[in-house]
Amino acid sequence: MQIGFFAPLGRAFERMKHILWRPFDLATWLVLGFAAWLAGLADSAGGGGWKLLSNDEGLPRDLHLPELWSDFLPSMILLPAIILIVMAVATIMVLVLWLSSRAKLIFLDNVVQGRAAIVEPWHRLRDLGNSLFLWRLAFVVACGLVVLVLLVLFFAPAASLSLSDALEALSYAAMAVGVMVLVVFGVFAGYVALFLEAFVIPIMYKYELKATEAWGAFLPWLRARPLPFLLYGLLVFALGIGFVVLFAVACVLTCCILALPYVGTVILLPVWVTYRLFSVEFLAQFDPGLDLFAPLLPAQG
Repeated sequence: MQIGFFAPLGRAFERMKHILWRPFDLATWLVLGFAAWLAGLADSAGGGGWKLLSNDEGLPRDLHLPELWSDFLPSMILLPAIILIVMAVATIMVLVLWLSSRAKLIFLDNVVQGRAAIVEPWHRLRDLGNSLFLWRLAFVVACGLVVLVLLVLFFAPAASLSLSDALEALSYAAMAVGVMVLVVFGVFAGYVALFLEAFVIPIMYKYELKATEAWGAFLPWLRARPLPFLLYGLLVFALGIGFVVLFAVACVLTCCILALPYVGTVILLPVWVTYRLFSVEFLAQFDPGLDLFAPLLPAQG
């Protein structure tokens, strides 16, 4: 089975033109832009201080416990306010994750059906959206815990080892290993997030599967043909770099109009529609049963 990369990208581009330009309808752009904007809400991350504890006793010579307590007491008074702020931020982040999870399915539904709707798919795709939200929330929490453990394992010991000049080189080596492990984990987590967005969500939508079930349906394809999926990730990464460069230049030329929430999404809607269609076209190459698309209607005008 021959798996192409630029051919599905070309088909995605043609479908995008059919949806957005044949005919052009401002209401379609505004509705699809809103769905795309909601879908992307949750996707938008010197060692001198160590020498503070560097004398023979392991504490600064001028440190006095009464002064330390007097400095610590105001922090304790502010602790409830800090906790409330952290809880409020966490609540907002969870809400954004929930909204974007439902919107990802709505945006996919719109582009594969060649229409623009929010209310009807919002209700119809509720259960799938909630399942996607719970999976993404668990994934974010798991990634946060892994990063925290890696920081404790590699960077906290490095900071303590640097108290001894004899072991300072070892502390830097520990940090270097920690950075490499974090990079490897970041690549792994990035691929998981990419495969979820590109392939698992379309499988959820196609077969009305919960997120975990859709992963179970996708993983056999990944194990059987890992290279095309890995190359897909590299292609998306390369295209993403090019897009970021062009986006930065366009922001400068348009006085940052493209950076405005929602407005920029509507202006760049052809890019987002093509990107969403690309992974669906790519996935359809592996089996006809993975084809999500409704037949294209004849072009009007």
